[in-house]
Amino acid sequence: MKIGGIIPVKKFDDSKNRLSSFFTLEEKKELVKCMLFDVCDVLVRSSYINEIVIVTSENEISQYENYEQIIRLEENHNSGVNNAVEIGNKYFIKKGFDATIVIPGDIPLINNQVLEKVFEYTNENQVIITPSIREDGTNLLFRSPPDIMQTSYDNNSYSSHLEMINDNNLQYSVYLEDAIRLDLDEPRDIDIINSKLSDSRTKDILEKIIKH
Repeated sequence: MKIGGIIPVKKFDDSKNRLSSFFTLEEKKELVKCMLFDVCDVLVRSSYINEIVIVTSENEISQYENYEQIIRLEENHNSGVNNAVEIGNKYFIKKGFDATIVIPGDIPLINNQVLEKVFEYTNENQVIITPSIREDGTNLLFRSPPDIMQTSYDNNSYSSHLEMINDNNLQYSVYLEDAIRLDLDEPRDIDIINSKLSDSRTKDILEKIIKH
């Protein structure tokens, strides 16, 4: 099975506004960048993902150490997650990929061990989905084929995706793994995620900021 990885990325300046009360703009930008690059490391190391695209208008992603191992697809003016995912999906459909997996850039606890477990279910399921810890978002979405269902990353995307899955009678699994479910979205998430992080860019920047 040929699988494409999609990471939709907002401009760093416009990301994580709910953290603005805790971080300066530069700290927030650096945190967003570190989380994204840590997630990229996991996807690059995966033996199941054949190609990775980042859909973004953010130029600083070129600072990623393994930038040559990903494809950047241009998104104009932060047009939204659904549009970014659609750009990635169309790219992989055109190249004849069998499936895509959408992973956000703000789940720094993800690692190859938990990601590889996802692919154990791909032969039996058309869709694999992981909700955010608050179950209002979708932190992982595997689709085979890529256009088997639409994406709905607006409010309560997890519920919207489940409704589409059920409406289309698709075979699916819900993969409940905290390393994927925990995203750093609000100030209350900082201590929880920092306490669980191993050595990483995100761990380094959080420790640096918290000490200040």
